[in-house]
Amino acid sequence: MTLPYLPRAPTADGRNRLPLLLALIAVITLYRLFALAIGGLNLYVDEAQYWTWAQHLDWGYFSKPPVIAATIALTTSVCGDGEICVKSGALLLYPITTLLLWSIARRLFDARVAFWSALVFLTLPGITLSSAIISTDVPLFLFWALALRAYLAALDSNQWRWWLAAGCAAGLGLLTKYTMVIFAISVLLHLTLTPALRPQLRQPKLYVAMALAALIFLPNIIWNAEHGWPTLQHTAQISGLENQSRAQFSLHWKSLGDFLVGQLAVFGPLLFLAWIATLLFAKRWWHDARYRLLACFALPFLGVICLQALLGRANANWAAMTYATATIFVVARLLESRWRALLVASLVLHIGLALVAYHYDGLTRLAGVELTRKSDFYKRVRGWDTFGAQVQQLRAQYPNATLLGDNRDVIAELMYYVQPHPLDTVKWNPSGVIDDHYALTTTMADKNGQDFLYISRDGALKPGMGERFKSAEPLPDIHIGIRKDWSLNFHVWLLHGFQGY
Repeated sequence: MTLPYLPRAPTADGRNRLPLLLALIAVITLYRLFALAIGGLNLYVDEAQYWTWAQHLDWGYFSKPPVIAATIALTTSVCGDGEICVKSGALLLYPITTLLLWSIARRLFDARVAFWSALVFLTLPGITLSSAIISTDVPLFLFWALALRAYLAALDSNQWRWWLAAGCAAGLGLLTKYTMVIFAISVLLHLTLTPALRPQLRQPKLYVAMALAALIFLPNIIWNAEHGWPTLQHTAQISGLENQSRAQFSLHWKSLGDFLVGQLAVFGPLLFLAWIATLLFAKRWWHDARYRLLACFALPFLGVICLQALLGRANANWAAMTYATATIFVVARLLESRWRALLVASLVLHIGLALVAYHYDGLTRLAGVELTRKSDFYKRVRGWDTFGAQVQQLRAQYPNATLLGDNRDVIAELMYYVQPHPLDTVKWNPSGVIDDHYALTTTMADKNGQDFLYISRDGALKPGMGERFKSAEPLPDIHIGIRKDWSLNFHVWLLHGFQGY
């Protein structure tokens, strides 16, 4: 039985657009696969790190819950450890998320709104970039959309199975990224602001669903407790919140401004401005139960991350879940208004940006532009395969030496790009400070007497480092030119006989 608060809208356009949408999703996905295959870019450091996590599945890791590692473990178990296979979770999951958003829009509006919402979402600038990078946002979008679709079905039918499905999806979302907790805030806000649904706040099904989500998330809580809460500490560190204190409390207005400007890039400038203008100036949209629901699942997420930016810092993509329902909201409003052309203009702009992003090297060559460190936006994902090959040659010369690094970036790229993968690589950490995954999971305590190949960006050994080995022999530096003013440079030492910290 459909609840009276949200009647099914009459179909304004009865044409079945789903086959066309499926064809477009397939074409866009295959194009993105092609662009990745010819792009020649290496794994970003976070991707390489997530791959190393996938080699040892656990209920948690230093900076993230376990789903990102499980996703990579699944895709690489099918097609191997190549770069495209590591990234392929993004190519596979975004089409599923798109169809879930299509289903949500179809339930709330009609076939036309559903078609355009799905197409716009899949071509958003943030999704275009995220489709080429395997990150926690990829599975989080899936579980967020799945939880919302199940929540809508639960409101329609009030059946246990849909409430439990929503709880299960929310729990998996929590195992992906902690910001999934905002979904619960959105649910409570939506139920509170919708008079016909307030009785749900007194029913057990909602709280059983929440309890199920918490139960699914529990293994990560236990893992964190056993390891000294590293993920929570990392979250506070990267957000800048750990630097706040009562004595030195401050607001970071520039950080908030930078974050909001970044939303123009994530959602697209035309759509973001249209969405904000609608929220602020459109008449009586709040009285439409459909738009109120969509706003309740967008504004809390954006508000929480804005607050985080104001108190510390926030990357532009941290509010990405906002645009799952904001996309449907703004597409529906534009299709209802005389501003439909803005929707087409946004699509054209986003497709153009995608072409530039995916074919940046070729387009700059055609234009006769010589890329530099300032103009090469992909410089940080170049040269790591060459770096791995050179370290591999060193390993062949010193097969009994274990690789040693002092930096998360270097260790992650070493583990991925050196063949066979040196998963026994160790981090130099005499202070014992746990500041990344490799400080948490590697140790020198059981390696007395062993030899190491130490690779570092620093031009000299760390203070006191040479005294902890019987001898230290400098080897030829590694230099990999990327641009005339940008290169990968590393210094290498053969360290004999570790004598303990």
